[in-house]
Amino acid sequence: MKSLEIICFTGNSGLTDYAVSLARAVGARARLVTAQSLEPRFRALGFAVETPFRRSRHFPLDVLRFAAGLLRRRPEWTLWQGPLKFALLDGLLVRALRAAGLRCAITIHDVLPHVPRPWSRWTYGFYYRSFEHVIVHSNAALDGARALGVRAPALVVPHGVYDLFCLSGLDRASARARLAGLAALPAGTPVALFFGHLEARKGLFELLAVARHLQEAGSPLRFLIAGAPSLSAAEQQRLASECAALPNVLLEPRRIPFEEVECCFAAADLVLLPYQEGTTSGVLKLAIAFQRPVLASAVGDLPEEIPASAGLTVPLGADFVPRFADALRQMLAEPQRWAAGMAAAGERLQWPVIAARIEAFLDSKDGHA
Repeated sequence: MKSLEIICFTGNSGLTDYAVSLARAVGARARLVTAQSLEPRFRALGFAVETPFRRSRHFPLDVLRFAAGLLRRRPEWTLWQGPLKFALLDGLLVRALRAAGLRCAITIHDVLPHVPRPWSRWTYGFYYRSFEHVIVHSNAALDGARALGVRAPALVVPHGVYDLFCLSGLDRASARARLAGLAALPAGTPVALFFGHLEARKGLFELLAVARHLQEAGSPLRFLIAGAPSLSAAEQQRLASECAALPNVLLEPRRIPFEEVECCFAAADLVLLPYQEGTTSGVLKLAIAFQRPVLASAVGDLPEEIPASAGLTVPLGADFVPRFADALRQMLAEPQRWAAGMAAAGERLQWPVIAARIEAFLDSKDGHA
């Protein structure tokens, strides 16, 4: 492949981390097209960077600058990481660019928005059908895309490991010493991490019920909940109230800066994904990067993507909280077993392997890698 432009509207999100990781693996043939809010550290990783996107209020002008730049540079392929802003309008833009001779592929991370509107299936189906090639991370996601009428050639390739965040090889004791709520814990106290945007759909309040259940049972486990709240005012008040009443919970309700992500994962023994809805999880790839076993709910592609012997999944249902607590006890009873499974899990998720598969897929004449 001569040139690949990876398009990501946001400059500081999980999609950005994915786009940067892929561009780094492709190297000098890649160009990242994203927002001006891109982390400065991501601008010198061996690929070109264009930042046509500013704040949302500038979107109408910026999208014209973006399209003009693509038509001027004419890359061999463009690979989009989801809609820029509006799926329907973006689908029309993609079709116009293709009519002008550009080749456009899409990586589908979440088949539908986390809170879909009544019209989301139609608008997102139209958007995905605008592309000539489709990339997904799991068979579950491919089934979801096909259900929206997407018939383009598709590649199922796993989401790569987020080793971008492995900065210094921080050990567990040093990481806990940096977190005030964990610094005084006796050595050997297990810690479970819930990381990322704090949202009800991610099972945040179910997790607090699990914490209460284990606290009452006398478990030594501590819970670290770290991330920026994305909650209503009532949910925010409930979160603060419940966490204040749980001595086994440390709440860090803020956006965790890039350089502090390593500290959160290094301090933990395992990572919790009690999601009640979702297609996939970038937090899972962080857990794999830091070799932390995972306990998750059985939603989206999590059962498919959690490496064998590296974690467990729990089905949703009325008895989810006690079953999740029981699975947590099971994993804590054999920490070395699960840690060993995760330590061996990262080989197929290395970015050079994934980038090579994506390039081969885009280069192929019949849409097969």
